[in-house]
Amino acid sequence: MAGAVREVRDRHGNVKVVGSLNLVQTLLRERLFDRLDLWVHPIVLGVGKKVFDGGAVPADVTLLEPRTAGLNGTVHLRYGLADGTPRTGDMSAPDRDD
Repeated sequence: MAGAVREVRDRHGNVKVVGSLNLVQTLLRERLFDRLDLWVHPIVLGVGKKVFDGGAVPADVTLLEPRTAGLNGTVHLRYGLADGTPRTGDMSAPDRDD
């Protein structure tokens, strides 16, 4: 599948995926993304597929744009693939005021 994804990306440049979690997981695993837009909706369903499943490959990303929120609390986060290896173990948020 990764070879087919690379072929589509090379041919079309900008490819947007909406609603295909299997394809998103492949893009993440193969590092075939330039930008990752995550929309977080304020609802807990309790079941379903995980975006970052057990086979997810660690990748360092950087926030490209400040988060924006809708009136109902929906948050849009836009990340780009960053250089380097992800660091783990520190969940602090040094830039927060609270």
